[in-house]
Amino acid sequence: MALKSVYTSADDIPEEHKAFYREDGDKFVLDIEGIDDHPKVRGVITANRENIRKRDEYKAKVTELESKVGTLPEDFDADEWARLKAGEGGKPDEAIQALKDQHARAIEALKQKHAADIATKDQQIGERDGYIDRTLADGGLKDALLDVGVDPDLLDGALASLRPNVKVQRADNGDRKAIVETDLGEIGVPEFVKEWAAGKGKAYLGKASGPEAQGNNGNGRGKNLPAGNFGGDKSERTKAIAAKFPELAQG
Repeated sequence: MALKSVYTSADDIPEEHKAFYREDGDKFVLDIEGIDDHPKVRGVITANRENIRKRDEYKAKVTELESKVGTLPEDFDADEWARLKAGEGGKPDEAIQALKDQHARAIEALKQKHAADIATKDQQIGERDGYIDRTLADGGLKDALLDVGVDPDLLDGALASLRPNVKVQRADNGDRKAIVETDLGEIGVPEFVKEWAAGKGKAYLGKASGPEAQGNNGNGRGKNLPAGNFGGDKSERTKAIAAKFPELAQG
């Protein structure tokens, strides 16, 4: 009577055979020494090892073929290659030259694609840098113009007039700074705008309101304005009114 190799329950094992089985998870398997040497098991092991060897050989061949195919140009023609290799329709030297020409075309196509990709990237970088520079220059110029008192209604005109003078410098670490190049060297945008406002830019300055106003370029009280503090306390206001309207003080 042959012994079963596996039982699913200990109760199924004949009492006289239980010593030959060991528990393995939820099963009871026949405990055999040197099972790998059993003829049937040995045959299975040998066949499996052979299958593994063949599988590894096939994988190596596939990898080799993939590497060769990957180097072929896009316009490679297998039939044309076979014809040239067989020497049909031409001499061996002509066949070799044809292959060289085909390879050269493939290389040139790759170079052109690479150059086009680089040109696209350069354009994108240039557009980004240009936008950053314009934003920095316009922002600094606008702030400086408002600080010196340019009339908001004339701000766009002042920006258009001065914008060509402003340049953006880039440091090696990537920092950017808006500057203006003058005959005396480089100066910051605020300093440039202050000098401009004191000369050519006077027409752009806003006009102040009130009895003492002479505009943002004024130097304080006007020559013909009466003395006195109209915004002071009661006594100061009384004196200011009396100075402006002396006929009231005589009454």
